Amino acid sequence: MSAGNFYSRIEYFLLGLRDKLGIPFNPLKELNKLDIREGQMILDFGCGIGSYTFPVANLVGKSGRVYALDKQPLAVKRIEEEAKGRGLQNIITILSDGETGLQDKSVDVILFYGVLPGIKDKESVLRELHRVLKPDGYLSTRFCFLIKKERVLEIMGASGFSLIEQKRHILNFGKRKR
Repeated sequence: MSAGNFYSRIEYFLLGLRDKLGIPFNPLKELNKLDIREGQMILDFGCGIGSYTFPVANLVGKSGRVYALDKQPLAVKRIEEEAKGRGLQNIITILSDGETGLQDKSVDVILFYGVLPGIKDKESVLRELHRVLKPDGYLSTRFCFLIKKERVLEIMGASGFSLIEQKRHILNFGKRKR
């Protein structure tokens, strides 16, 4: 087992523990703060172990889609296996560190949790997310000890997004009106 694979497995174990205990937050409770409806197209960018992928797949139902994107092959494989085991056919995985392969203006909601601090080429990734987001859609992210609210606002503002609402640590951004 490679060192990277070993650390990924430890990280995934800890994330699973967080999801079960709900400390410091519970992904399902976080999703319930959002306006997610049946039939929507959702992009879970940096899906990891599926903390948000699986709950949101249930929220959008059979008529919706969840695109679960991650740069780690282990994460994508895990999502595929668990989706099959749960009988969820509305989850489509994407192995990528930026490009989604999705059509322009095709996504209602982008879940962008826990990944912004680790993205090296933020401008390129956010340009791609801006491209795939519907005009009336929104990108949801959060600030934390790794990235302060002011820095998130600065990065998102420079990328053509404007804050439309804040719900505690969650920040929802729409496309800036031109």
